[in-house]
Amino acid sequence: MDNPRRCLLLIDLQNEFLSPTGNFPIESTCQLALLESVSKAVRHFRASGNAVVWVRSEYTTGKVLPPELDFLQRTHTGKTPCCEPNSAGAGFPDAIAALQAAEDLIITKTWYSAFTDTALRDELTARGITDVCVGGLLTHVCVRATAESAHSQGFAVTVLEDCMGWRNYRTHMQALRLMQQSGIQVATRHEVLPLNEPVLYYVNGSIPSWRVLMVLYEKEIPFTAIRLKVMSDPKETRLPAFLELNHRGKTPVFVDPLPLSDMHDSHSQIEKVTINESLAILQYIETYHRPDRPLLPPISQRSARALALTRIQETENLHNIYDALEDAHFEREKSGEPLDPEERATLVANVHAELDYWEVYATQSAYIAGDEFGLADCAFFPLLGYMLHRGFDWERMVKEGEPASRGGPDAWPHLRAYFERVWERGREKGCARRAQPAGWDQRGKANVFYP
Repeated sequence: MDNPRRCLLLIDLQNEFLSPTGNFPIESTCQLALLESVSKAVRHFRASGNAVVWVRSEYTTGKVLPPELDFLQRTHTGKTPCCEPNSAGAGFPDAIAALQAAEDLIITKTWYSAFTDTALRDELTARGITDVCVGGLLTHVCVRATAESAHSQGFAVTVLEDCMGWRNYRTHMQALRLMQQSGIQVATRHEVLPLNEPVLYYVNGSIPSWRVLMVLYEKEIPFTAIRLKVMSDPKETRLPAFLELNHRGKTPVFVDPLPLSDMHDSHSQIEKVTINESLAILQYIETYHRPDRPLLPPISQRSARALALTRIQETENLHNIYDALEDAHFEREKSGEPLDPEERATLVANVHAELDYWEVYATQSAYIAGDEFGLADCAFFPLLGYMLHRGFDWERMVKEGEPASRGGPDAWPHLRAYFERVWERGREKGCARRAQPAGWDQRGKANVFYP
């Protein structure tokens, strides 16, 4: 067909996997990203006139299957029940049910593949669908079985890797590689669908990523967040697709679709802008997004604007000094030996000395570059938040024999008040709380300051 019709095929988004009371719940951070991506994918597909198909499983335990069956031709036979008929686990969570519309197709399957013993193929053919985009869970079982079945039956298949759910990341990645080897395309949602909102690639718990998230939330800019993992093997920031966006393999990366009015002509091949480096991203967003919500003083106010720009760049001094401490701590930890106390004391004293500068700034105005919250605060606040998570204590006393420093009770009272002011600003809807890394409600286990 000249204009192939697509469908979004979503597998097993059921309570069994998405509810804490399910027998096979996926990781909570994976679940949050999955639900957000699926929600946006559903809206995109429906708005463009494409079909959305929901597949749910119902498995009866105790089945005995011929041993010669290929793994992906099988069904659940484990001792632990999974999506039993009429059980709570077989139902859709409220968040998924809310995404469903009357025109959507719902298929119930009893095998791993949604094409085995169902009317799915006939339904897709009747609707003229030639391209199938698959999402859901679990990647290595039902998603892979369904995708390979669709591919073998002549459909063009794309697996949307940011719409996937898994319980084991390594198994998830292996399944993606196997599907690619069988001729199935693996892509992210925004690579398949028209890019109509900015995309932020970020790492949870990264100071640079935290900065950009604060600006996006403060300006209330709709965006797609793609979280990358750096503790995986291989690191997701080192995969070829990401290195094409940033050859240094660093986050954040901001991909911004150009409005048609910015195109040089109607045939222009320039469709998006890709920008790296957190401070550059902050200023790019300020320049091109939501001018009605400015975070820098107007150009006419030269002194105020100069101060804000200076503070933004100056945050890198604290960033670099703190990084030296953290790098030394974790490098020694990898070697199996603790960091030398004198070396740590010197590195901590350097951080304390740098904070002395910022304490002075905090005495001069309510926020770090004036009496209004602005871009400089988005650059600076995550540094304090990160250090507090890593063990920094506002009232930590300097130990006897350590280099002189500004330690001690209430050593930085204005800076502490500033931190609390930003944190409390807007309460739950404030950009500081919304941008806080997932799982950082409490102090982290690693204490690089005072172990």
